[in-house]
Amino acid sequence: MILLAIFGPMLAPQDPMQENYTLRVNDRIQSPPYPAFKVDGYPLGTDRFGRDLLSRILWGVRPTLIMVTVVAAFRLIVGMILGLIIGWAEGRSAHRLDSILSSLLSIPVLIVALIGIYAIGTDKGLWAFMFGLGITGWAETARIVSEQTRIIKKQTFVEAAHALGASKRLILFQHILPQITSLVWMLLAFEVSSTLLIVAELGFLGIFIGGGIWIEVSDFQAVNVAGLPELGQILSTALVRASEPSALLITGFVILIGLLGFNLLGEGLRIEFGRREFGGAIGLLPRPVVEWVDERIFVPFRYWLELNSRKVSITLTIFFIVIGALLYYQRNQFLFDTSPTTLTIAGEHLWATELRDAYGTLYTPYNINTQPELRWQKEISGGASGGIAIYADGTIIIAGKENILLALSPQGEVIWETALLAKPVGTPALGEQGQIYVADVEGYVSAFDKQGNLLWRVEASSTREATSGPIVASNGMIYVTMIDAVVGISSDGVLVWRKTAATVYVDSPPRLSADERLVYLKDTALDSMTGVIQEIPIRSKAEVLFTEPAFFTGSDGRNYYRNGHQVIRWYQNDSGLQTETPRTWKYESFVLFNPINQGVLPNQLAWLFYSSGYSDGRVVWLDKGGRLVGNFEFPFTNSRLIAIDENGGAYLCGPTGARIKCVFAIPGVEKAQWEVFIENASRPIGGALVDGTLYVVSADGILYALSPLQP
Repeated sequence: MILLAIFGPMLAPQDPMQENYTLRVNDRIQSPPYPAFKVDGYPLGTDRFGRDLLSRILWGVRPTLIMVTVVAAFRLIVGMILGLIIGWAEGRSAHRLDSILSSLLSIPVLIVALIGIYAIGTDKGLWAFMFGLGITGWAETARIVSEQTRIIKKQTFVEAAHALGASKRLILFQHILPQITSLVWMLLAFEVSSTLLIVAELGFLGIFIGGGIWIEVSDFQAVNVAGLPELGQILSTALVRASEPSALLITGFVILIGLLGFNLLGEGLRIEFGRREFGGAIGLLPRPVVEWVDERIFVPFRYWLELNSRKVSITLTIFFIVIGALLYYQRNQFLFDTSPTTLTIAGEHLWATELRDAYGTLYTPYNINTQPELRWQKEISGGASGGIAIYADGTIIIAGKENILLALSPQGEVIWETALLAKPVGTPALGEQGQIYVADVEGYVSAFDKQGNLLWRVEASSTREATSGPIVASNGMIYVTMIDAVVGISSDGVLVWRKTAATVYVDSPPRLSADERLVYLKDTALDSMTGVIQEIPIRSKAEVLFTEPAFFTGSDGRNYYRNGHQVIRWYQNDSGLQTETPRTWKYESFVLFNPINQGVLPNQLAWLFYSSGYSDGRVVWLDKGGRLVGNFEFPFTNSRLIAIDENGGAYLCGPTGARIKCVFAIPGVEKAQWEVFIENASRPIGGALVDGTLYVVSADGILYALSPLQP
């Protein structure tokens, strides 16, 4: 089992996460699960999702063994400490402690484990299992240690220590404890075995690390979807139908081998230690070796330690501080990387379009670290069509559904108002010279100057309406989404190209690649000058089913691709298309749907934002090594990510039903740094973050400005 834990993943013949829904069995195409010894390349068959069972077992032994060893070690430490205390006690205290221990031994561990795990939550992973399995699992160890302590404290050498004036503490830790340490390996083997048995029982009941997620497949029927392999998890989902029990039997047999192995090891150690006197062996070493080690190493070391205890304490303290600082730096290296973004906004506008810039990064160099409060609010007649755009001087541009375009001062006062010829769609966009571009429901795009005067209006499509606000490239080209197409318009109002780029309704604006040679609409990349679709095969068609993939540009100036919950950097060189190792996380027990937005910061910190009308909001952060460094839950449907600051801080707003709640969350912290409520029962549809102010636009057409108190 230990060798499998170490080398198992290297021996796995298949990707343990690769799903196969159409394999040939006996010259017929069948759906999973596939039986053992029937499909080439899958000797043990597959699970219900067509994932290779052998590979999943080889991958699953390691996390299972790590988990049971950690839990067993925890139970062993607690059991030994309590056993020493109970065994050392005398009189009524000893009787009471014995009664409590006997009562704990009578409680079924499985029931207590179930209560403990559900109290913490299966989504907390190992911590939930450590808590649940550690509540009473130590009782048997405590009983054995207490009995041995009572036997040893009656020995002659303990009486001699008493006679010489040794304190109870000295006797307990320097005379009794060393005699019991020989039991550690035997007890650990038994603890690992018993913990593995409980893990198997929990897995059979559908409880495992991560917990899985339940998806309804039909009325009154749901399946538990498991992710990364672990033996309890594999056992939980192994049995699909009684006529195909092979997966359940194979996984159960692997667990049986582990149970048998550790039980035999513990029993062998018990027999061996039973043949020796107390203190007669360290592990299984002969007495002469033990005496030599004690005389030449342990006794001199204890003497030196007594003389230099203060120096040792100071040295160890410094050592652990340094190690802790290094681990913190390694875990949070992104906080120390202040790399500036390589992307700029033409005209140096503060917020140029719906997603701040034409690349759709939502990245802003500003932040609000202290609690903000509502400064002012402005109602837009008929409601706003989307979010806001903000000039470099702070002037706010917003479009209203009653065919109006407004310019507001940073204090919320109307500077000018102009009429539109059709109902606007989405957020206006700003050009380099201050031009304002607005798309409308009639399929037109209009341009205005900085004073609100109409410059031109061009028909982008006679059959499609705009479904997003425009974006503007540095060369002046304007791009807008028209249901399933992208339109390119020159800065002087000439329709350059129009291209169908999606098979579904799209209401998000296009995005530009870092070099602005490509325009992205979800998973389609088009030439920005001609509209010709570019073939960039990051993943095969089979690998992108139901993953809602999307191209995007990071604020580090690099090209990325999101496939499901994976973030993949890609580039092209003389050797052709190249991709880096994907970054992902164990999302199975947290989210049902794919992210709706994503990005990468200049410090290489990637983020994924989840929300829908059926699921809560969530922001997940992954560092450049692919480690999960933040997982913030925002428990409101239809929530919106307003902005991401330079350290990865997320500014979120969502409807509570009676109010709009806005929070500021940072990577690695589950609780929001601040939260503020807006007295509005609708939902947020847009916003912006600039220096010192967070703007939020509600669906019923009110613009809110929030900022902290000035010192």
